[in-house]
Amino acid sequence: MRGELEVTLLQLRKPRLVIHNVPKDTTVDNLEETIAAQNPELDLEPREINARFIYTTKWGQTNTVIEVGPETRRKLPQKKLKIGWQICKVADYLVSMRCFKCSRFNHGHKD
Repeated sequence: MRGELEVTLLQLRKPRLVIHNVPKDTTVDNLEETIAAQNPELDLEPREINARFIYTTKWGQTNTVIEVGPETRRKLPQKKLKIGWQICKVADYLVSMRCFKCSRFNHGHKD
C-alpha cells in the first residue's frame, strides 16, 4: 500500500543582530518603538524589528538581540543606532555550537 507524501516548505529564519551597550532602562517591550522614533533616517516601522532578549556581559555592558527582516538588516550594520542618550553599535549575532569534550564545532558533548 502506497501512501501519499506531504510536501512542506521550511520557514527561513530571520537574521539576528546584536545592539551593543544599550541603556539599562530600555526593555524588550519599548526597544522597538524607541529605535523607530529616534532613528527617522532609517525609515523603520516598529513591526520590522522584533526584540528577542537582553543579556549582560561580564564587563557590565547590556546588549540586546533583535530579529529583523533581510531589508532592514542591510540598513542597520552600516549604521549606529541612537537609543536614549547613547549611540549603540550594531553587529551580526552569531553563536557557534561547540563541544566541551573535544572542542570541535557543530555538535555537543552528548552527541
